[in-house]
Amino acid sequence: MQENNFQNLEIFEAPVLNEYCDILVKNVREITGENLYLVGSVSKILNGDFTEEYRIKDIDFIVSMIGFQKLIRNKNILFPMAKMIEERPERLIIYLQNFAIEIWNYLERNTDKTKKLYKDKIPYLCQLEPNL
Repeated sequence: MQENNFQNLEIFEAPVLNEYCDILVKNVREITGENLYLVGSVSKILNGDFTEEYRIKDIDFIVSMIGFQKLIRNKNILFPMAKMIEERPERLIIYLQNFAIEIWNYLERNTDKTKKLYKDKIPYLCQLEPNL
């Protein structure tokens, strides 16, 4: 079943980006059995750490190390509308017409993050709240 969380919540101003994120989330779930988590500047906006006026340069997601290996093996079917998918040890970069989506390999540097859900629909990681 196709979820349309990005489209329904209109996360991005460009409707095509919302559509592409919904397609990517679905394809990753089918390949890995896992959810993708937003990270980077978009997760900071969702968490209220950046203002909505912040201009994002790309969309960053993260997946487990095992999931990342599955995506590498299946990168040709991961996102058919990509102009190109570049494979690096720490991430896959999906190049679109005028934008890029990156899927990062979950590494130790991400253990300082906590999982949250934006409007009970979109998983993202954000910085842990400091202990006061």
